[in-house]
Order: sequence, then C-alpha cells, then structure tokens
Amino acid sequence: MPKAYVFTRYGGPEVEAFADLPMPRPGPGELLVAVRAAGVDPVDWKLRDGYTRPGSAPVALPAVLGSEASGTVVATGPDTDGFAPGQAVFGCPLTIVIEVTA
Repeated sequence: MPKAYVFTRYGGPEVEAFADLPMPRPGPGELLVAVRAAGVDPVDWKLRDGYTRPGSAPVALPAVLGSEASGTVVATGPDTDGFAPGQAVFGCPLTIVIEVTA
C-alpha cells in the first residue's frame, strides 16, 4: 500500500498524519504517478481547515496533502494521450500534469 500524508478531519496541523492508502487506479484521462517530491501550499491548509469554493462539494476524507508533485508515470488511464509509463512529469495532481522535457 502506498503511504500518503493526509488530513483525517478538518482542523489544524494536529489532524495530519501518514496513512497507508489503497493503490489508486487511473481513470479516463488520468495518470498514476510515482511521486518523488510534493509541495504543500496555502491551498492545502485551506482545504484542511474546511474552506471550499462556493458550490464545491466537501473534500472526501482522508484527503491527501500536496497540491504540486513531481515523479514518474506508472500507468495511464483510458483515453490518455501523450503520456507513457516511465515519463517524468510535474504539476498539480488535481488539474493538469506537465511533461518534463529536459
């Protein structure tokens, strides 16, 4: 099981912990990335504190911290074009992943 840094309920730093989570499976248009580095930004603590955009659904708990990440593609979901296992990538795990070209 992969280890992830999560928050288990809304609150301050006391709700953060490492957790063993099931291996995710990439869905349509998604990538599974072996993360080598992740960044925790203000958006992470805002989500942990319970802030969401108006009209957004609450975050499902436990929620993984890290709004930016880099690593290597492990698998691609259906209808995912332009990426292949072994490629180095970085970006925001929730929206878009950008290929490392160097």
